[in-house]
Amino acid sequence: MFKFIFLFFISIQTIFSLDVPSLSGRIIDQTNTLSKQTISELKNTLKLHEKKTSNQIVVLIISSLEGEILEDYSHKIATTWRLGQKNKNNGVLLLISKNDHKLRIEVGSGLEGALTDQIASRIIQKEIITEFKKNNFDQGIKNGIEKIILTIKNEY
Repeated sequence: MFKFIFLFFISIQTIFSLDVPSLSGRIIDQTNTLSKQTISELKNTLKLHEKKTSNQIVVLIISSLEGEILEDYSHKIATTWRLGQKNKNNGVLLLISKNDHKLRIEVGSGLEGALTDQIASRIIQKEIITEFKKNNFDQGIKNGIEKIILTIKNEY
């Protein structure tokens, strides 16, 4: 009986879990929050950074986590997408759940020494949320990406 109940709950959780979107670029804005100019600028910045360093940074903006736990969902995305280089695990995901007012910087193990949880939290609080509170999402994300890159280069 216990086995049946356990399997039932796992099945229900799987059915209602939020799907991982396909990795279609460096900036995935499912909410149409960012201006076309900002998307273009960020794509160029991230492409150049990846070309110079091999570090891969992706921004995903979704409308809602639909009940998912932020940390679990960001990890699921980064793992599914296999961000960063295979041998280096040097990927970073900036996940923004707009309607939930939640965001997270998920860091691959290859960059955890430079981009620690404490620094990621500081970037979120001081660089991104400050602008989000002013309804300036473009600038908040630009600031966040700039500081993530500077941190990885040990210049922040």
